[in-house]
Amino acid sequence: MGFGILSNVWLWSAGVGRSYSRLEQVPPGSVLVLLGTNEFVGQTTIPTGTYRPRIVAAAELAKSGRVKVAIVSGIESQTFTMARDLRAAGVTGPIVRDPYGWRTLDSVHRVAAAYPGESVVFVSQGWHCDRALWMADRLSLRACAYPAAFGEGWRPLWGAARDLLAKPKAVWDWLTGSELSTPQPAATGNVPVR
Repeated sequence: MGFGILSNVWLWSAGVGRSYSRLEQVPPGSVLVLLGTNEFVGQTTIPTGTYRPRIVAAAELAKSGRVKVAIVSGIESQTFTMARDLRAAGVTGPIVRDPYGWRTLDSVHRVAAAYPGESVVFVSQGWHCDRALWMADRLSLRACAYPAAFGEGWRPLWGAARDLLAKPKAVWDWLTGSELSTPQPAATGNVPVR
């Protein structure tokens, strides 16, 4: 119980002062990392509630001129969908699919390997961004976040509640030196989107 509470406080603190609500706060020339989520629940047409706000926030940031490339990171199907919807939202700049960002841990390690020394900005819901920022700190990655809106319906609430367990898991992974989920080397496998 204590480990879970302390982990949540520790990871939450990673976002303090680094989660920006205004575009001009994001360092120019940053690498945008849109963290993956599904558009719909399972095989239904029910929106997840977290997907659309992430696309809106990422598109807004990508079109602002503050980022030099947008990485869409998740499982392969998520990266196709996110790249498609960013283009549909008017993003004309470079987009790269990272289909090996199977977990947040993978996404953070992979952007650190593929873009060493770059300034990175994570886009997801705030509770998720805090976890990504904490992981980025373990890799000495210069990072901030541009959080998406929380979303509508009960599913974003479920995601936030699930993240209460994901934060202690992140600390445990760090303490135990957990391997990445994918066998793909961290600096390889990204695919530019035409």
